[in-house]
Amino acid sequence: MSDPKSTSLRFLPEDTTIPVGEGETVLSHAIRAGVPILSPCGGESRCGKCRVIVAGKTEGGEDPGILSPAELQAGVRLACRCRPSSGDITVTVPPESRPARLAAYIEGRNIAGDEPFLPLHAATGKRKPLGVALDLGTSTLAGALVDLSDGSLLARAAADNPQMACGEDLISRIVYGEENEGGFALLRQLLGSGVEKVIAELLGSGYADSEIVDVTAAGNTVITHILFGASPAQIRRPPYKPVLREYPVRTGEELGFLTAPSASWRLFPSLGGFVGGDIVAGILVSGMHREEAVSLLFDVGTNGEVALGNKEFLVACSSSAGPAFEGGEVACGMRAYPGAIESVRIDPERLRAEWTVIGEGKPLGMCGSGILDLCAEMFRAGLIDRAGQFVPRTGAPFVETARGKAFVVARAEQSGTGSDICFTAPDVKSILRTKAALCAAADSLLFAVGLPRDAVERVYIAGGFGNFLDLRSALSLGVFPPFPLETYVPLGNASLAGAIGALRNRRRWKEALSLSAAATYHDLSSDAGFMESFQRALFIPHTDEESYRKVLFPRAGR
Repeated sequence: MSDPKSTSLRFLPEDTTIPVGEGETVLSHAIRAGVPILSPCGGESRCGKCRVIVAGKTEGGEDPGILSPAELQAGVRLACRCRPSSGDITVTVPPESRPARLAAYIEGRNIAGDEPFLPLHAATGKRKPLGVALDLGTSTLAGALVDLSDGSLLARAAADNPQMACGEDLISRIVYGEENEGGFALLRQLLGSGVEKVIAELLGSGYADSEIVDVTAAGNTVITHILFGASPAQIRRPPYKPVLREYPVRTGEELGFLTAPSASWRLFPSLGGFVGGDIVAGILVSGMHREEAVSLLFDVGTNGEVALGNKEFLVACSSSAGPAFEGGEVACGMRAYPGAIESVRIDPERLRAEWTVIGEGKPLGMCGSGILDLCAEMFRAGLIDRAGQFVPRTGAPFVETARGKAFVVARAEQSGTGSDICFTAPDVKSILRTKAALCAAADSLLFAVGLPRDAVERVYIAGGFGNFLDLRSALSLGVFPPFPLETYVPLGNASLAGAIGALRNRRRWKEALSLSAAATYHDLSSDAGFMESFQRALFIPHTDEESYRKVLFPRAGR
């Protein structure tokens, strides 16, 4: 056991020192100290992404199934298992184990030019009435500052959701909240600190928080429940119903915010289960609820959501896709930060990967678009079969790792981590499960309302991921159902765009409330046909291979 009175723990590069709590892991100390460390599995020792370099006496964290002998020799440990023992401890968090600073990303429809503006507040003297729009994402918090006297967009900002230290997916966070004393209170505190960080950055351009009078926020059901102070625990248990679908308007002070305490907060309503206000905001931005044509909307993020409908009906579900498309559950996966491999091509003769990296410098890992490209390229090159099994070929850079056979994407001397960047057999299975869940969710919605695939005229893809993926790669893997390429429309960050639209025009807010009340939540856990659709979609691209071939190679099908 550690002695809290004689032991201190110092984190680098923050140079933050805190006293050690008895029996606590390094990860727990990091959360308490506000030091960001990636922990997609919520500290359950499954992902191996909370690597830290430890100097001093510690116990645990030496998992040989995840860490190589060279890493162990260098003092690398898993923060979720490592506990301070005695004396002063120094923990260095390497670049690949920490979230990088995000560039604000809010491109989307209906942000600044094409959304009708109805003034809600008049300027008084030099003081401008300000509004803040927020996207409360599972992984990312994004915000925009709006002048409510003329509707102009003044600033934008983004930051990582600090809750990621307690788990990358929603289920992990609910489990963390239930299994740790004061867990949900800590999750709320972390979320609040992240939101205030975003607002502070927005105001950094010369504005005061006293000028903020309105805040609109869209997010998934779990995140908005935590922000509101309601327990999300029952969302993960049958019948998977949230405590609230609509949230009463509250002031910032009532929600526990020190910044802009008198501002009115409006949280977008949820549809049910894990289908939250983010998909409602996406529907609002797409305009699918106003059209005659039937459309599909995919919100591709840590928690995939799908909506189907037109002006006559709306139905939505959560695909439980998981974080693989954002680099989670993949050994060398990472989010779309500088250093992430974002696109991949494989030379069909040399069987070597050629890649591009976000920003300058050597690669640190692979983000979602790069992972999908890699999977698709390996399939085209005959290195993966339709079931996702590796196919050995002479000259292909396969190696044996602690996680089994792996394909080397970047050699140690090419990478910024000093280790090979690999794609393992379990990684392939994770991608197949994720894409199968998303595709099967859409097929299940169509079956539930009695429509064939060819009834869909437009497919919207919300989330920054949709703007950067290679659509041909995605379809060649079967991420989406086989709709013609020209059917797909990327929306960017539709959750934030919807929050901005509702902030600038109160009619849009009322529209969000009415469409959420009219929409139907489809529970896939009680859909007998979903698992059958899921099993069919586990193959590359699908058991219905011919439909994908016609979409990808329309001339060959004539």
